[in-house]
Amino acid sequence: MKKLSKLLDRITGMKLYYRMLLVYIFGGALPIILIALYLVQGISEILVEQAEREEAIELEMIRRQAEEIFSTVSTVTKYFYFDPQLEEIAGKQYRDYQEVVNDYKAYTGFQDYTRYHNRIIGWVNIYMENDTLTENSRFEKVTEQMEQEEWYATTKARNGSAVWRYRSIPAVNQNALSMLRMLKTAKGEDVGILAVYIRPERFETLLGGRDCDALVLLNGETVVTDMADEIEPEDIAEFLPTGTDSHVQKSITIGKSKYLMTCESISLMESEDTLQIVSLRAYADILSAVNRQNAKSIIIFIVSVMTSVSIILVFSRSFSRRVERFRVQMHRAAQGNFELEENIGGNDEIASLYDYLGTMIGEIQRLLAEIYQEKLHADRLTIQQKDAEFKMLASQINPHFLYNTLETIRMKARKSGQKDIEEIVKMLAKIMRSYIQISDTDTSLRKEIELVECYLKIQQYRFGERIQYHIHVEPELEEYRILPLVVQPIVENSIIHGLESKEGAGNVSINACVVEGKAVISIEDDGLGISAAQLETMRQRLNRYDRQGHHIGVANVHQRVRLKYGEEYGVTIESVENQYTKVTIVLPVQEAE
Repeated sequence: MKKLSKLLDRITGMKLYYRMLLVYIFGGALPIILIALYLVQGISEILVEQAEREEAIELEMIRRQAEEIFSTVSTVTKYFYFDPQLEEIAGKQYRDYQEVVNDYKAYTGFQDYTRYHNRIIGWVNIYMENDTLTENSRFEKVTEQMEQEEWYATTKARNGSAVWRYRSIPAVNQNALSMLRMLKTAKGEDVGILAVYIRPERFETLLGGRDCDALVLLNGETVVTDMADEIEPEDIAEFLPTGTDSHVQKSITIGKSKYLMTCESISLMESEDTLQIVSLRAYADILSAVNRQNAKSIIIFIVSVMTSVSIILVFSRSFSRRVERFRVQMHRAAQGNFELEENIGGNDEIASLYDYLGTMIGEIQRLLAEIYQEKLHADRLTIQQKDAEFKMLASQINPHFLYNTLETIRMKARKSGQKDIEEIVKMLAKIMRSYIQISDTDTSLRKEIELVECYLKIQQYRFGERIQYHIHVEPELEEYRILPLVVQPIVENSIIHGLESKEGAGNVSINACVVEGKAVISIEDDGLGISAAQLETMRQRLNRYDRQGHHIGVANVHQRVRLKYGEEYGVTIESVENQYTKVTIVLPVQEAE
């Protein structure tokens, strides 16, 4: 007790600086160090478990999306069951080629379902045992060689149950997962084997957003989709689950590397086949993220401890001395006189410090307000000067002079028999006149489409058969009022960014219709398309109107529509690189004047 009493007396007798330091070390720093060491030790296990859970959840979501695809394909095959037209074609003995062609043209089931489920189904065809048929890409005759092939024999043996195989799409140099099924008549007679092919890119889209190796396997052997950079399918064959396990997650070793393998098995509908979606994530990648997190935690901890130690050392050493000095300096700075004598006053130091600080802030605010007003004045002068320069520049070219000059050129071309030049100049003059007369007043959709058609015809003169277009406007929309120049900039983007650099012919389709009480105008081209990264950037720029972007026309239209009609209207963009780009403008339906 005496020793403890002496220790307490000794601590009590210490200066405030040392006492504050001891309190910080034993009451704050030491417990924090012990807790931090414990957390750093256990963070690896927590993050690994979290990575495993996330992997399982992601693959479960992919499995559900894949099952929806298979359900759609299975439903489509059932539409063809007991199809009287197919039964008639399968059993009919044709006498000449034209009769076959007529029946083929009359049957549109393949095209209808392919078009309706275009994002899922890539192709549909049927194999028939009718020697009088003429083959095309949709109808194929069963040959002796075909009868010996595994897929044909298996499909026929299952007698109506589905068979899934990875096969080549007819007339296309590309393989795809297909559902095969023997079609029957109402009397149980064979019609033929129906084949429905899923678009190969559907599975790539499902797995494309992942940052690890992934594969899609059919029956554990056939590779449907391979998105693995370093791992071959045969490397994981021994680790794939067998039996009825729909979800398996385990650690495997390939070579010298350890991986977390997650596998979702899907029993394909009405079939004995199984599809496996396999994800492989290297533990090195998981642990590297863990190590980075640990390193960040340690750095933050060390910096925090060192900062707090420094603060305690400095604060405890100069507490009373610096407070007094700061009070005096702040008082002199607030008064604008740094040579004033010391003024003790009747308040304590902390109260005086806050009073003087408030005075200084007021003075600084007043100065900032004066500076801000001066800056505003300077900015207004600069804007006025720039505006004057712009008006001077704009006045150098008279749009009416250009329009009149174009009319003179057109008349010259007419007199000299240059009909093409006359037509081009006429359309260019029409566009020029539209620009001259443009204002904030709404125009009819018909006039807007006429302006677009003039532009497209000029482009056809430039590129010939490389540019084709189709315009469809529902009659009731022709006289409805819209903002001027909302369609033409989008069409111009389609030509410049989509079709100009494309090899071969390109098409632009413009459709206007009423959907759910709104006017929907879509502009679609089959040009170069937009990459996923560029598409995301464009969508972000729509709402911030980046004038330095390459697609100012789209952003401008979007901003104008939203400002005019509200947040629920505007522009949306869809695109697949090297396939198509579709821009949709949604407007309120306004009655014609």
